Amino acid sequence: MIILASQSPRREEILKSVIGDLPFKIIPSNFDEDKIDEKDLKKLCLLEAVNKGMVISEKNRDDYIISADTMVYFQGRKLGKPKDKEDAFSTLKELQNNTHEIVTAQCIIKDGKILKESICTSVLFIDKMDDEKIKEYVDTLSPLDKAGSYGIQDEKYISSKIISGERETIMGLCKKQLILDLKSLNII
Repeated sequence: MIILASQSPRREEILKSVIGDLPFKIIPSNFDEDKIDEKDLKKLCLLEAVNKGMVISEKNRDDYIISADTMVYFQGRKLGKPKDKEDAFSTLKELQNNTHEIVTAQCIIKDGKILKESICTSVLFIDKMDDEKIKEYVDTLSPLDKAGSYGIQDEKYISSKIISGERETIMGLCKKQLILDLKSLNII
C-alpha cells in the first residue's frame, strides 16, 4: 500500500495523477518541524520531508510512505505559512513583481529506510497586484495554509509565470521525479 504522509489536497491530486487507480491512504504526519536546526535551507526542507515520512513509517512498516515538504525562499530567507491575515498580506506585497524560489523535497520510505529522496527547485515570478486584490485574496483564507502565502492554482487572484522548474513542484510534489522514483521501485 502507498501512504501519502500529507493532508494537502494538492499533493493528493498530484499523486493520483501519477499512480492512476492504484489504492493509497492519506495519513498526515504529526512531526514537529521546529525540532530541526539546519541552516542550509534545501537540507532543512529534505530533513523535514524525511522526518515526516519516518513518523508514519514507524507504524506502517510494510507500506511505501511518500512524504514531502515545500518551502518558499525570497531574498535568502524562508517564507513559511503566514501567522495571520496581516502576515499573508505583507508577504504577498513583498513577493509581487519579484521572483522567488520554491523548493520541494520528497522521499519514499519503507520499513524505516529511505528508498528515494530528491530536491526539486522552481523559480516563480508573481505579477504586480494592487492592495485591494491582495486583500480580497487574503480574505478567502486560502493563503493562510500555504508557504509563501499563496497557491499557484489560485489563478483568480495570483498572476504568475514559472521561470524554471515545474508547476507541481510549486504545488508540493516533484511529479516528474516521483514518476521516475516509483517506476525504479516497480511500484508503478
